Amino acid sequence: MKDTIKVVALGGLDENGRECYVVEVNDDLFVFDCGLSFADKTSPGIDYFIPNEDYLVEHKDKIKAYILTHGHDENMGGILYVYDHVPAPIYCTKSTRAILLAQGEFNGVKIPKFDFHIVEPSSTVEISGHLFHFFQTTHNAPKSFGVALETSEGNVVYTSDFIVDYTVDNSEFRFDLKALSNIADKPTLLLMADSKSAGHEGYCAPRHRLSPHVEKYFVNSQGRLFICLFYQNIYRLYEIFNLAKAHRKKIYPYDDFTRRFLEIMLTEDEQMVFKKEDLLAKEDLLRVKQEDLVIIMLGKENDLYDSIYSLSNHTNQDKRISLIPTDTFIIAAVPIPTLEGVATQSTDYLYRSGCHVVWLKGKDVVAMHPGQDDLKLMLSLLKPKYYFPVRGSYVNLMSNARLALSMKIGLNHSSVFVLDNGTQLHYQDDKMTIISNQTDRIHTIPSMVDGLGTVKGDTLLVDDRKKLSVDGVAVLAATVSRKEKRIIAGPDCQMRGFVFVKDAEPTLKLMTNIFVDGINALIKENMFDFDSYSSVIEEKIKKSIHREISRDPLIVLSISVVD
Repeated sequence: MKDTIKVVALGGLDENGRECYVVEVNDDLFVFDCGLSFADKTSPGIDYFIPNEDYLVEHKDKIKAYILTHGHDENMGGILYVYDHVPAPIYCTKSTRAILLAQGEFNGVKIPKFDFHIVEPSSTVEISGHLFHFFQTTHNAPKSFGVALETSEGNVVYTSDFIVDYTVDNSEFRFDLKALSNIADKPTLLLMADSKSAGHEGYCAPRHRLSPHVEKYFVNSQGRLFICLFYQNIYRLYEIFNLAKAHRKKIYPYDDFTRRFLEIMLTEDEQMVFKKEDLLAKEDLLRVKQEDLVIIMLGKENDLYDSIYSLSNHTNQDKRISLIPTDTFIIAAVPIPTLEGVATQSTDYLYRSGCHVVWLKGKDVVAMHPGQDDLKLMLSLLKPKYYFPVRGSYVNLMSNARLALSMKIGLNHSSVFVLDNGTQLHYQDDKMTIISNQTDRIHTIPSMVDGLGTVKGDTLLVDDRKKLSVDGVAVLAATVSRKEKRIIAGPDCQMRGFVFVKDAEPTLKLMTNIFVDGINALIKENMFDFDSYSSVIEEKIKKSIHREISRDPLIVLSISVVD
């Protein structure tokens, strides 16, 4: 009997992050990654965007497993917020589990009762009667892997984030070509491959390495070395540990966050050069010569740059650490686009401190995502019948698709798919077809994490906050007596952010009059369901304000009824 196969992305297409791909074989659903993406200045008050869970909730009885390929926010961070609504076994490595639990701890999220199944990064596992072949890849997270799901029609292969690098001397980051070759012995029906760096020529390696840019500072430094990283940049952290060991430097965690994360990773990772007990204790900071000291600063997104700012301005918690001219501060955290502004600002303050600043950019240390030659190796080895570029903006997806078409391995314009989130690939009767999201509606508008744990799914929330930030707000309140049929308290009007105090009186009077007239008109008609009719009053107030002062504030009405 031939398998029927469906594939749909709930996130990850035409965006940076929020990876979430659902592969359905007959009536069994498997979720490949469940990540998040970061908000920017266009989304005030929002912490993260996560995959819309409606489709998963609708099919929760069919979901057999989550496959988390590695420990990065974009690939596993969303499951902290989705899992309670859609529980299922989670298959991942020990390292990924450790980083996921650490992320939940640092974000103050109540950790769900996860059902973890620990796997080796290169192994074969049977899940609900289906064989999954994992193959280890090189990436910035330890023991990252791709996955091949066996079907009667061939393998469905998801590479996740990867690069090809044969020279890594740590088994946590080694690319397992043999495991991938074994998978290639069987036909590949569909290949889903990372597109984020598909426009870059050549291989990613060795341009991803930090060591060539910073080793000279370990050799020649006359004072302390400070190095800052995003806390999930584990490969680069490993490079720093290697250099410190080679040049007999002592490692000191900058703050409690850094110390806690390093202890977690050193406990989980047997291949690290240093052990947990090798980290300098807090009381030993001043007992080590400055030229022998490496201070590591780790952080999450904006928090890392806040730490740089506080250190530069002498407002950091540990007053024993203060920047001086003999210090060298290496910024090895290359910001994602949403963080470039705050990164530039905090670095500017760092320069003012007088220390020697080494600011590494994306052109110096490239992100660990496959370049064109990395993708060519994957394509030429697996020779997929169909190709589905994933993970990246539209220009990245198109670059990946064009590359595949240029390979001359049997792919053509009808077998390479550049899709939107929610559009399904359906393979049945030896044919792959596209099911438009307009035909079979799947909700993919991202849910929003607000306040580190509260999930919002309403985009009007962001629209209202944008309006608040630009045009301000007006709040009008009154209390109505149903028995007396009149306003018995108020009206009270408060305005913020859209008119100067000295000019407020005419606008205040205008809004109040419209508000009172609207309430009285409804009372006259014995209509006391003000919630249903307040929108008419709001619209009149908005039009009048726009006509008078050309502003469009958020209008909030509060009408209470007593008796």
